[in-house]
Amino acid sequence: MHLLNMERLTGLNCKEWLRNWRPVLVISSKLHLTEYPIPVPPEQVIIKGSYDKHNSLVDESEKIRDLMLLTIDPEFCKDFESLGPYELMQLVEERFQKPVEEERARIFKRLAECKLKKGSSINSHVLQIEAYIGELYKLGYSMSQEKSVNILLALLTSEYDLFIQTYKKEDQKKAFMEMRPLLTLYESLLDRHSSNGSATSELSPVKRRNNKRSRSSGHISNWESTKSDTVTERLEVAPRSKSFESSGISKNLKTPVPRFLDT
Repeated sequence: MHLLNMERLTGLNCKEWLRNWRPVLVISSKLHLTEYPIPVPPEQVIIKGSYDKHNSLVDESEKIRDLMLLTIDPEFCKDFESLGPYELMQLVEERFQKPVEEERARIFKRLAECKLKKGSSINSHVLQIEAYIGELYKLGYSMSQEKSVNILLALLTSEYDLFIQTYKKEDQKKAFMEMRPLLTLYESLLDRHSSNGSATSELSPVKRRNNKRSRSSGHISNWESTKSDTVTERLEVAPRSKSFESSGISKNLKTPVPRFLDT
């Protein structure tokens, strides 16, 4: 990462700031300057070569420290100006660790309360959850794809029970970003079903099991004669040609994964 593009240290983003600096230090072979303090200088009279090596180490340390200060908010620079890279890193973690943990707990609470409200847009809901996950990443918490998808499904309303059952039944392993188009398509099925004058609850497998409509009803075909109880067949309440299972969206999506989500 280019230093000019690195986000400045402002406090709560200290975990991300430390994480961004690590590859820079590794590439420049200066990581050791942040892992150990500079040793006490040797006696110049006894070991002159070691003394020169120590001075060189101090010069390198000061250069790295000055570069770090360029990526720190000016409000905090005074506190770090006299420190070496090792002491600087230690102070950053010590000073901002507690506020970061408190903020992370607050974001987790808001995420847990981010339940989809009936009538709300599923697209906006997914984007809101994605934003919370991104904030957690900046606070040092990286969430796996599987966990992020499970949280998304847990925050859906009962209208999406059939979608969740089908997803788990087929044991799909979608990335978080692949879920948004699938859920948006399923939302359109719910809207169309509602606009046709049918209750949304008819999508429920329990309702369908007790339904005694005739074969000519058009919505439920051959239900009495079939003994299959799979979730996939229950989706036939909508025309198969337009169901979210048969659409190309649900297969082989190639959506970029945000960097704050582990693959």
